[in-house]
Amino acid sequence: MKKKKAKTGILLFMSLVLLTACQKAPEVSGDDEILRAKGPSEDAVEAVVNEEEPSETSAGTEDTAAETVSVVLGSGDSRMKIEAEVAAVPDVVNTLTMQAGNSLDEEALKNFLDPQGEVKDITEEVLAAEETERQRVAEIDEKLGQESSMVEMAGVGDDSRLALTDGNRKAVLFGKTGSSYEDALLLEKCYAAANKEEQELDLKDAEAGDPSFSLQDAKALLIRKLSFLGVEDVWLSNAYFCKQDDFFCYQMQFSPVVDGIPIAYSFGQQDITEVHPDGIAWVCEEGVANIGLWNCCMEQVSVEENEKILSFHKVQEVLETYLNDGSLQCVEEVPFSTAELVYYVNLKDGKLELAPVWNIHMDLGEYVEYAGETGRSDFIWNIYVDAVTGELVMTQ
Repeated sequence: MKKKKAKTGILLFMSLVLLTACQKAPEVSGDDEILRAKGPSEDAVEAVVNEEEPSETSAGTEDTAAETVSVVLGSGDSRMKIEAEVAAVPDVVNTLTMQAGNSLDEEALKNFLDPQGEVKDITEEVLAAEETERQRVAEIDEKLGQESSMVEMAGVGDDSRLALTDGNRKAVLFGKTGSSYEDALLLEKCYAAANKEEQELDLKDAEAGDPSFSLQDAKALLIRKLSFLGVEDVWLSNAYFCKQDDFFCYQMQFSPVVDGIPIAYSFGQQDITEVHPDGIAWVCEEGVANIGLWNCCMEQVSVEENEKILSFHKVQEVLETYLNDGSLQCVEEVPFSTAELVYYVNLKDGKLELAPVWNIHMDLGEYVEYAGETGRSDFIWNIYVDAVTGELVMTQ
C-alpha cells in the first residue's frame, strides 16, 4: 500500500457541492452527439470490425476467466504497451436510455436513513441553507466585481429536495437522481482517522485493508445501504484505508454498475459541465458514515439492441490502426494496465444514454510520475473505443 495525503477536504467540498449543485439537465439539442474521431483510418477500422474472427478469440465465449494481455502496438515514435488482465465480456451489451427514478419517495428515504430515533422532516431547513449559501456567495462575487462563482454540477432530474433526520443521521434526496447520507458521530471518527493515517489500497487485492473487516466487507455494507435507493452494485475507482488507534475505516469513490457493466469513471479533474454518475462514501465496521451520490438513482426507459460487442482481440487491431495513422499518440514507457468494458454516458434530451465502450488506460499515478519526470504531456493515457463500431469516442 502507498501513503496518500488525506482527502478529507476534498470530500467535505464534494458534500457541500452535493447540496448546492443545480440538478437541472443542461439544454442539449437532440442532434448533440458524442464527438467521435473521423480520419483516414475509418475504412480500415470498419474492415477490422466486419472481419469474422476465430471463435476462440470472440467475445461472449463460455470461458469467463480473465485473459492476460502483454503486447506492444504501433511503430516508430507512437507505440503503446498493454499489460492488463482483461475479463471475458458478454457477446452482446445493449445501449440503454435512463431517466430520473420515480420510485424514490419519503418511505424509501426513511429506509435509507435507517433512523435510530424520532424522524424529522428538515426539507425546508435544507432549502433555506442552500439559499443562504447562494446569497453569501453572490454578495462576495458582487464585492469582488466578478461573475458567479457558485459551483453547479450538471445533472438530470429536477430541483426537488426531501430531507430527513433523527438528530444524528441525515439523509437528503435531491432531483430524484442523487442523494446524501451522514452519520455525524461516525463521520467525525472517520475524519480523525484520515487525518492520522491514510493509505491507498490496491483494488485488485481481494484481502485489501484489515482482515477483520476488509475493503470487500466495506463495499458489501455500502451496497446494502445503497440498495434502498435502487443501486444494487458499484465499481470502486479508488479506496483508502484510514486508521487511528483501534479505529479504522475506508474512503471509497465509486460508480454504479448497470446490468453487470460499470459506468465509466471520470479520471482526474471532473468536468462539472458533463454528467458523471458517481459517488463517495466512508464506511467502517460500525456502519456507513457518509455517502454522496450524483446522477446514480436512475431507471431504464428504453433499450437499443447491439448486434455484437468487439472482442479485445479486435480492439487491439483497431488501436494499431489508429496508432499507424496518427490518430493516437502514445508512449511505450508506461504500460496501459487496465482494459475493461464500461458504459460511456452521453446526455440526450434530459436523459442519459449508456453506450458500451472499451476503456484502456494507464495507472493514473504512473502517468503523472512519468509526465513529471519527462516534462511530457503530449501523449494519450486514457482511451475510450466504441465497443460496437470501433470508433474513438474520447481520449485524454
